[in-house]
Formats: sequence, C-alpha cells, structure tokens
Amino acid sequence: MVMNTATAAPLLPPHIPRDHPVVTRDYSLFTPAIQDMADSIGGWLDDQVDGATIFGPSRFGKSSAVDHWLQRLLSERHGGYVPMVVWSHTDSGSAQAVGRFYAHLLDASSHPLAKAVRSPLARQQMLIERWIELAAQGGGRFLVLVVDEAQGMTQREWMWLVELHSLLEKQRIRLCVISVASLQFFDEPFGMALAGGAHVAARFMLVSRPFHGVRSVEELAHVMAGYDVGSEWPPDSGQSYTAGLAPSAWAQGFRMTDQAAALMRAMTDCLPPHYAGPTDFPMKTVAQACRHVLLRLAGGADPLDATSSAAWQTTVEAGGHRMLMAMVSATAAQRRPDSKEARRD
Repeated sequence: MVMNTATAAPLLPPHIPRDHPVVTRDYSLFTPAIQDMADSIGGWLDDQVDGATIFGPSRFGKSSAVDHWLQRLLSERHGGYVPMVVWSHTDSGSAQAVGRFYAHLLDASSHPLAKAVRSPLARQQMLIERWIELAAQGGGRFLVLVVDEAQGMTQREWMWLVELHSLLEKQRIRLCVISVASLQFFDEPFGMALAGGAHVAARFMLVSRPFHGVRSVEELAHVMAGYDVGSEWPPDSGQSYTAGLAPSAWAQGFRMTDQAAALMRAMTDCLPPHYAGPTDFPMKTVAQACRHVLLRLAGGADPLDATSSAAWQTTVEAGGHRMLMAMVSATAAQRRPDSKEARRD
C-alpha cells in the first residue's frame, strides 16, 4: 500500500512523466512499524494517557508515518474522525518568545489568523479556542497533539505546553501529547524527559515505544509489495508503479516484492564494521534503492542486471546506508542493558 507525499527528482528516462510519484518521491510506503505506531497511540488514547513518546533513529520513516498515515489509521481504529494537530517542532527563539511558540501551534492548527500580530496572551486564548473547536469536531472532548522532531523541544517550551494542557483541563478538554523523537547525539526519551523537568516527564512522558525500521525479509517483502499492488499511476488507471515503469519486465513476471531477499542481503552486507545495532533497517535506504532500480528498469535496463546482488549492493552503498547504520550502531551501544541509563530504568 502506498500513500502520496512529496520531494525532488534526479535524472530519469525521457519518456517517464516528471510528475510520476516515484520520480518526485511523492509517495509513502506503508510499513508494519506504521501500524505498530498507530496501534500504540490508539491504545494510549483508549487509556486516556496525557502523553507518550515514539522514538527511533533518524530516517526510519517516523515523520512519513505521522504526516501521511496516522490520522487515517487512528480514525479507522476509533470508528470516526480523531481530531489531531501535527506540529513539526520549530524553535521559538529566546526565553521571552512564548508568543512565537503559540503562533507556531496556531499555524499547525490551521488558524486563519496564525500570522496576525497579537499579544502572547491573545494568541494563547486563540489557541485554546481553536483546540476546543477541533475537539468538538471529533464529537468528543479530546484532542491529539503530535509534536514531531520533539528532541528539539526546550524546557521552556515543555513548560508552556504544560500550561496549555492545564488550561484545557479547566475547560474539560483532554489533550494527549504524542512526542515523536529521533535518537541522536546519544539522546533517548528518558533523558529528554528529564531535560524538561520531572513534572513535565510525569505529565507527558511516562510511556514510550520504539519506532522500528524493516526487521525481516517478510516485512521487507510486505513493504515492497506496495510498488506492485498498493500503488496506482496515473490516477484511476489501475496500473501499479512497477507495471507502469517497467511494463516489459512486469509482463514477464517481474515483481518488486520478489526482490526483498536480495535487498535485505545488500543492506546487511553494507553494514559498517563492528556493527552493534539490531537488524533494523531505515526506510530511507529501502525507498531510495527501490526507486533507483525502478528508474533503471524504466530506462530499459535488463531486470537481471538491475537486480543482481552487485547492483543492489552498489545502490545501497551509494545512498549513505553505511554511515546511517553507523549512527544507529552508536546509539544502540548507548542503550545496551548494561549501560547506566538501562540500569536506571
């Protein structure tokens, strides 16, 4: 299954439309990790937790999951619209910039006057009113705020969010804050929580779940099947990405999902020396490698050449996979059971 998204495009065969989703990367592959994220957040909403954290390495697909799948999956799970605001964290600046913090949240909440000049107190009131309105649209008295890139949140921003949470409680509106954070610079949710103070941690960060990449050939085959059966281009054509980009290979039985074992082997072979992390691969590598192969096939390459072991390995290596996995390895070393943080947990 594939959902559309957006970014830029390199060289490609001249007969392929420049607006093809694989060219523009205007799509999002559905992964088991996305379903796990939705199930975890859905459970937290059922349990009425005030907040929780989804964490994982950079480029594993967390932001894509939030931007393109989470709203729909939560609404399907709950049998109706789930009101949700997604804010990709932007630093509010100096300690006096509380008004800018509210402006960012107003913009994320699609308030028509988000950029209007107002006092911080007026912006806070506008935000509270907007969130009450959004909660009402869901037919209940709750709202989900997803803070993407939450590892950049400062202590003062967490405190401003605590104040908003308290003000909504007085209006009998339940705000559930989901923090989505990358593990970088050896950071982790427990340490991030402490950076905001114990009261912030107690309110928003008592529970957390990891966001995984692709962990097995079976999972990878499921993801890559999106190119074969879960996608369509042009719209309403009934033609999948694989069928449209590689019609000759498709007619001869070529399917991207059948390449899962070869791609998994290439990602494993391209791990850095002394890799200490789990078998857990980023969606960045998967999507970039599959895109490269599909565009080669679109240009007339022989499927056997384009999907040889050497070709997959070269493609994976060229995409920065080794360096990205070196960062995953370094982070994993900090989270071993014998580490100080693990003992403290």
